Amino acid sequence: MVKTSLDPNQLRKLSRPLRALTWRLPLELSQLAARLTFTPISRCYDTGLLKQYLPARGATFEDTTVTSGQREVLLRAVEATENFDLPIVELGAWRGVTTAAIAGATRRLVYAVDPYSDASGSNNDLRIMHDRTRGLDNVKHIRMSSGDAARTLRQEAFSLVFVDAIHDYLNTWFDFKVWGSLLTPGGMIAFHDVDDHAGANLACRRILKSGRFVMWGYCPNLAVFQRK
Repeated sequence: MVKTSLDPNQLRKLSRPLRALTWRLPLELSQLAARLTFTPISRCYDTGLLKQYLPARGATFEDTTVTSGQREVLLRAVEATENFDLPIVELGAWRGVTTAAIAGATRRLVYAVDPYSDASGSNNDLRIMHDRTRGLDNVKHIRMSSGDAARTLRQEAFSLVFVDAIHDYLNTWFDFKVWGSLLTPGGMIAFHDVDDHAGANLACRRILKSGRFVMWGYCPNLAVFQRK
C-alpha cells in the first residue's frame, strides 16, 4: 500500500493561500536547507562498501542527461534485480533514452511514468519517446504524475524504481516515500541528479539515515539504494 505522504502535485492545485502555506513555503525552506547543507553523496558513504561503484560519470548522450557511467550502474541494478520477476518503474521518461536502455536489458514490464505537462516535457518529447520505444513490447507509458501513478498501481510490487523526475527536495522525498513503500524487499530505488541538484541530494542523504535502505551503487550524480 502507498503510505500517507503529501503529494506536491496535489498541493499545487490548492487555493493560493493554502498553496503558499502547504507547498510554496515548505518548498523554499527545504531547498534553502538543501543548499546550505549540500554534501556530495560520495562523502556521505564509504564507497568501498558498495556493490557497484564507478568513479567517473563517463560520456554524454543525445536526448538525455544520464551519462554512460550512470547508465552502466543503473543497468547493473536491472541485472541484479532480475530474479524478482516484478515490474520496473521509471519516473521521468522525457525522450525515452533511458527507458529504452532499461527495457532492452530485461523482459520485465517497464512502466514509464511521465505526464508530459508543465516542466516534464512537451508533446514533441512524448512523440520522440514513443518512437524510440516503439519496438519494445515491455514498455507501458503511464501519462500521469508520480502520485497519481502510484495510486493507480498501489496493488503492485516492484523490483526497481528509477527516479529522474522533479529534483527538488519535496518531490524527490515524496517519490521515495510512495514508491519505496511499493518495492519488494531486496528491490532497488535509484535517483538521478543527486549531486547536481541540492533537493535530490538532501533526500538521498536522508535516505542514508533512514535505516530501511542501504546504498548499493553509485556513480557521480546517480545513487542506488536497496531495500532491506
